Parts: sequence; structure tokens; C-alpha cells
Amino acid sequence: MSIYTLIPLLPLAASVVLALSGRRLEGKGHRIVVPAIAISFVLSVVALIEVATSGPIEVSLYRLLESGNFVVDVGLFIDPLTVLVLTLVTGVSAVIQVYASRYMIGDARHSRFFAVTALLTSAMSLLVMSRNLLMIYMMWEVMGLCSYLMISHYAARRSAYRAATKVFLVNSIADVGLGFGVILTFQTFGTLDIPQILASVEGADPARITLLSLLLFMGVVGKSAQMPFHVWLPLAMESPTPASALNYAVTIVNAGPFLLVRLSPLLVHSPTAMTVIATVGGATALFGAIVSTTQTDVKRSLAYSTISQIGFTVFLCGVGAFVAAIFHLLAHGLFKAFLFLSAGNVLASTHRFHADSSAGEESGRMRPLIAGTLVLSAIPPLIIFSKPYEQLWLSQGFTQASVAFWVVGLGTVFFTSICVFRAITTLFRHGPPDARGVADGEVRPTLFSPLHVAGVFVAASLALLVLLSVWTWFSGFLSPAVGQAAVTVPVPRSGLSFGFIIPFAVALAGWIFAYTHYRSGKPSLVERAAWARPAYVFFLNKGYFDEIYDVFVVRPTIVLALWLWRSVDTRGIDRRVVAAGAGTESTARWLWRTVDARGLDRLVVAAGTVTVGLARWLFRFLDVGGLDKTGDRLAHGVDTTGHAMQGLEPRTLQQNLLVMIFWLIAALGFFYWIA
Repeated sequence: MSIYTLIPLLPLAASVVLALSGRRLEGKGHRIVVPAIAISFVLSVVALIEVATSGPIEVSLYRLLESGNFVVDVGLFIDPLTVLVLTLVTGVSAVIQVYASRYMIGDARHSRFFAVTALLTSAMSLLVMSRNLLMIYMMWEVMGLCSYLMISHYAARRSAYRAATKVFLVNSIADVGLGFGVILTFQTFGTLDIPQILASVEGADPARITLLSLLLFMGVVGKSAQMPFHVWLPLAMESPTPASALNYAVTIVNAGPFLLVRLSPLLVHSPTAMTVIATVGGATALFGAIVSTTQTDVKRSLAYSTISQIGFTVFLCGVGAFVAAIFHLLAHGLFKAFLFLSAGNVLASTHRFHADSSAGEESGRMRPLIAGTLVLSAIPPLIIFSKPYEQLWLSQGFTQASVAFWVVGLGTVFFTSICVFRAITTLFRHGPPDARGVADGEVRPTLFSPLHVAGVFVAASLALLVLLSVWTWFSGFLSPAVGQAAVTVPVPRSGLSFGFIIPFAVALAGWIFAYTHYRSGKPSLVERAAWARPAYVFFLNKGYFDEIYDVFVVRPTIVLALWLWRSVDTRGIDRRVVAAGAGTESTARWLWRTVDARGLDRLVVAAGTVTVGLARWLFRFLDVGGLDKTGDRLAHGVDTTGHAMQGLEPRTLQQNLLVMIFWLIAALGFFYWIA
């Protein structure tokens, strides 16, 4: 057995120990869970180094099921995709457990919390490492159960247990599609071993590949909160903050994109499935991003931001940019875990600075700031359109990935310029509150001074070099483990004018748009439009998805259930059961009175009376008169015969001995004569 089996087993063992200890370890669960997950993280790093130097690792453990052709072997498949996601899961989980050891102090269900989080980390680790699709499905369901337990942690709150129930139901409905996908995969390929499935996908029927891909994607839509099953994730914010960070930064929501990338060699053979995946992911990313900007609750805003980012990751999978999808998943996991854990600090800091969006004259102090925003707006095009970052998108050779890269990249550059300009000019228009009344001659910090610009340039250059080296290594490391286009289409190159000037021109356009609005101080065209207010209300209410489900799904289901209970169950089944019971009771009474009491009992009594009379007659007339005399005669004959046999017995024995001696002498003589 390989040492890497300890990666999922250590958190599982910690969870089992806490579950069986009862109250003996109450308040001390972190002392078991934190070391277990920390060791798993160290082993994950060791596995990353070994895979990077020696290639994928395969570990066969044991045979779980065998029924005819249906064979389920439990084994581990550790390749570049596995070790990258596994390092994120165990590493961030270890940090979250350390944070939770302080956050959960005094909690009434302290040990239960750490037992559930350890089980979730173990399930996600085994899902990432498993080479069998059935094992992935089993861990998928275990993670759903852990999600339910963590959301209902504060079960005394009505909102918590109602949210947990809704989350469990939504995920269960989506998981039905995943289950059918697993069954269809076995019927198509005759195995559930993922390497064997990916190796034999070339000869499979394209229609069946499309169908099973869409069924598997249905499970992804539910687990990763894609439209229209995204409604559960904001409700999951009822769980404690460490659980939210663990669920929605490194484990549950990341399971969907991981499964898509794991099965990417299968998905690339179905253009229809890829189109559906890209459409759902893109719509979810756009919708979640807009809704997150309208929410007033910080955790709910983070929830819709998570929906948007995971949707963007799914969109990358749909256009074939699988390497970029995993890079975005890792970066988002690290960043979103930090945001969840530091949400309290962010809330506290927002009360120290008050934004002032009023227009005013452009002072001399603001001119360097405005010039600085133009410099900062040039950084995103330099990073996004660098060759190593572009390679993350285009390494699989999909034309649609190239188109999506330019559309998303240019849109990001434009809106980033606007955001950077508005953030800096709004925050530093009047400076911090304690900087307004400084005495004459006191030194004020000067933003974008020559020394400051030089420092920013050096730091940005070093960061860019690090990013370029990371992107180059990441693309080369992960590309062999994901699906490639059947025919690699080279990305068109148009030289410097197309590769750099257009992105910088788009960034400049965004800066000019923001600067024009800043100088005029008037609402933009979008803000003055007639549809702006209704659109804001629409997204503030999260697209009314919950209300639509309540009107068209929840209430009709409840009404149907009540009708079935009253009409079918109470008036139909219950009445028939009562009538059948009454008929059975009447039949039983008739059988007792007629058959048992009047029939069987009388027959038994009559048979007993006849038997007793016959026995008396036999005793009187046969036993006493005749049997005694016959018995005496038989005894006398037996005694006489015994005496005769005693006399014959010695002579019979002597005769037998003489016969045996004669034949023994004859046999010896015969063998002597032969010899």
C-alpha cells in the first residue's frame, strides 16, 4: 500500500475518532483534525514533486464489487491534475482548520463541527484521487451529506435547518442525472475505470457520448451552483464562517469543474455538450457577477461572487480552455478562502473610510492620481495578453477558446480601467479622515511620487516575471493530462499591432470613459436609461428565481401532496384498509364460531371418546385374557433356545479355528512353492 493512501485516510480517521469519542473529546477536536490534515498536505506536496519528476502514480487497493462484468476496483490515480487540486484542498483546508480552532471556541457542537469538516476534506481528497467513476459518485454524495450537516450546524435557528433541507433537496435532484450518467457510462464502455474509459472513447457512439456527457454535467450544475440550480449556495451561508470557506472555496463547488476537466478527453468528442457547458457557465458567470454587486449582505455578496467565478471556470471548460480553468479554480480557491475568513476585518475597515463620489474641480493634488490610474490601467493588458497567460487558454488548440480569450480579455481590460479610476479617485479625493487637518509644514504622503513610481515599477516587474514563469510551467505541466482538440488549429498572429496595441487601446478607452464621467459628475447613459431602475430591482431580488421556484415548483408540489394524502391516502387507501380489516374480523369470527367451535371441537371430542372406549375394550378383552398367556409361551421358547445355543457355541468356535488354520497353511505352501 502506498503512503499516499494516508492523504484521505488521515482526515477520515480523525473524523471517526471524534464521532466515536462522544463528549470525552468535546472542545478538543482541533487537536486531532489539524495535525491529520497538515500531514495530508505535506504528503500532497510530496506527491506533486514525485509526479513532476517521475510522472503519474497508480495505486491499486482492493476490489470493492464484482458481479459478472460489473467490477469496481478501488484505486488511486495521481496525475498532474490530481496533485494540483489535491494540494489546494489539503493546504487551504489545513489553514481553515487552524482558523476554526479559534473561531469555534465555546461552540456547543465543537467536536461535531471538526468531525464533519474532516470527513468533507477526506471525501474531496478521495474524489480527486479516485480512478473509478463509481467511487467519485459515492464521494460526491458524501460531500452532499457533509454540506447538509454543516449548514444545519446551528440547528436551533429556523433559517438554518430550512436552508439545509433546501440545499440537500436541490443537490439530490441534480445528482439523479449524475447517477444515470454513471450507469450509461458503464453500458457504453463496459467499465467505470476512468483511464480505460478515456482510452476507449475514440470508438464510442457520438450520440451516446453527448447524452452521457449532459447527464454527468447535470450533477456538475447542481454541485457547483450553476443556473438554474444556483439558488442553494446563498442559503448555505447559514453555516459557520470556516465551513463556508471550506465548502465554497476548496471543496464542494470545485468538484464540478474538476470532474469536467478529468473527463475532458471524453467531452471534446461532443461539440453539443461543450456548447451547452459553455452557455450555462457563461450565463451563470454574468448573472452571478451582476447580482453580487447589488447585494447588501457581505456573505451573500461573496456567495454570488463564488457563483460567478465557478460559472466562469465552467465556461472555460466549455470552450476547451481546460488548463486555464484549473488555474482559475486554484487562484479563486485561494482568494475566496481569504475573503471568507477575513470578512469581519473587511467590514470593520469599511467604516474607517467614507467614499465621496461628488464631482469637483480637478486639483493639483489629483492630477498625479489621474495619471497614475492611466499607468495602472496599462497593467492588465500587459498581463492578460502576455504569451504564457495566453497559452493557458490556447494550449488545447480549440478555436472557440481563442475567440473567448479575446472577448473576455478585452472586456476585462475595459472594465478594469473603469474600476481602477473610480476606486483611486473616490478614495483619495479628500484623503483619509485624519489627513484633512494636518498642520502646515507637516509631511503628507504623496501618491505616485517619483520614488513611489519607481518602487511600484520594480515590484510589478518582479511580480510579472514570477507570474510568467509560473504560467509557463503550469501550462506545460498540466496540458498532457487534459483533453486536446482533434485537429489543432493554430491561433492567428498579427504581430505587435494586433497583440498589444488593441488591448492597450481598449484600456485607454475605459480610462477615457471613466475620466469623462469624473469631470462631468453626471450620471452615465446607463444610469439615466429608463430600464436601469427595473434592472437593478430585478438583480437585487436575485432574478426572482426563488419566487419562481416557490410558485411553480414548491407550492404545486405541496398542493399535490396534500391532495394525494386526502383523496388517495385518507379516502382511498385508508378506507380500503379499514374495510378489509372489518371484513377480516368478521371472517375470523365466523370461522371461530362455525368451523372451530361447532366443527373441529366436536369432531375432536367425538374422536377422543371413541378412542378411549376402544382402548378400554382392548385392555379388558385382549390384554388381560390373551396377551398375558401368549407372552408366557414366547418367553419359555426363548429361554429354551438360549440354552441350546450356549451348548453349540464352543463347538462352532473350534470348527471355525480349524478352518482358518487349514487355509493359512495352504496359502503359505502356495507362496513357498511359487518362490
